[in-house]
Amino acid sequence: MSNQTYNFKDTNFLVKSSAIAAIYAVITLIYPALAYGPIQLRFSEILVLLVFYNKRFIPGLVLGCFLANLASDMVVFDLIFGTLASYLAFSLIRKQNNLFIASLFPVLFMFIPAIGTYILLDSSTAFFIILIQFMISEFIVVSIIGVIIFKILEKNEGLMKIIKNF
Repeated sequence: MSNQTYNFKDTNFLVKSSAIAAIYAVITLIYPALAYGPIQLRFSEILVLLVFYNKRFIPGLVLGCFLANLASDMVVFDLIFGTLASYLAFSLIRKQNNLFIASLFPVLFMFIPAIGTYILLDSSTAFFIILIQFMISEFIVVSIIGVIIFKILEKNEGLMKIIKNF
């Protein structure tokens, strides 16, 4: 894992972070019916595992999540709660030494967007239903599909060198 820090004055870092943000947002927006709603198979979430290898992906992924949430029907709630959940998950992913365990943090932090839904609907029943749907969706995308993809990618030394030196 990289020990590099963020340098927001570094044009190269800003361009890379912007590219990651755009990739995240575009992947989300390609399948909006899957990305928004109670069952969120947001395939862009696979990218969150990049943080496991290098924390310098965090700013771009946070921005990408924020931009993608602008297209949500619940834009205010998703901007606040969804982006916060991502940021908090990233802060724990970067400290983890096991990819699968790291993949569980985005799943666990789905309680935050579920709280946003609870505030909107004022229903504890809706909270638990939405929470379970969000967590299962996130688990499928990040902890199953994402971990499998990154375990395959780990075998490509050249790609991993690029990721670790981002």
